[in-house]
Amino acid sequence: MTEAIKERNRLTLAALELTRDKNYHRLPQSEQVHLIKEVLNIGEEVAKWVSAEYGTSDPRALAEKLGVKVFGAEGGQIRGSEYRPGTPGEIVISRKLLDRLHKEVTLPDLSDRILRFVIAHELFHHLEKTRIGLVYKRFAFPGPFWTKWYIKGLSEVAAQSFTQALLGIEISPQVFDYLTYILFTCLRPD
Repeated sequence: MTEAIKERNRLTLAALELTRDKNYHRLPQSEQVHLIKEVLNIGEEVAKWVSAEYGTSDPRALAEKLGVKVFGAEGGQIRGSEYRPGTPGEIVISRKLLDRLHKEVTLPDLSDRILRFVIAHELFHHLEKTRIGLVYKRFAFPGPFWTKWYIKGLSEVAAQSFTQALLGIEISPQVFDYLTYILFTCLRPD
């Protein structure tokens, strides 16, 4: 029963991510859960092969082996984290975000993993750009007049699944997205 609850929670968090995209609502409900499961599986599979190929599941070590620079940024130029493609690719993390997360998250198990969560998530976006292609583009569906509709949040869902599988954690790292939202929009600024 515990596994069923974990799976339901993963599906629910993924659906919450996708409900922000109007194109997700255009997809028939009967296809939504199937699509989410497929995208979650992509993230898991990528985590398996990348850790097997490079012999580690440590996001910092993987970033180094993949030639991706990881660094912090000060000031208002970045609020969270982002992957910047290029040669080499870069993962940029707001120092203010990390400081606030470490201040608010007092459980040692969680606070020690925060940086690893962030790096792993952005590392997936690097792999999308360099190795596997953009996940959301795999699932285009027809729009009006021969156009294609995309659900861009599918890449975020796959990145969360990748992070969860790579780090072997039971909770979705998406929880930290909500914590970040609360810290920067609902709580008083430092």
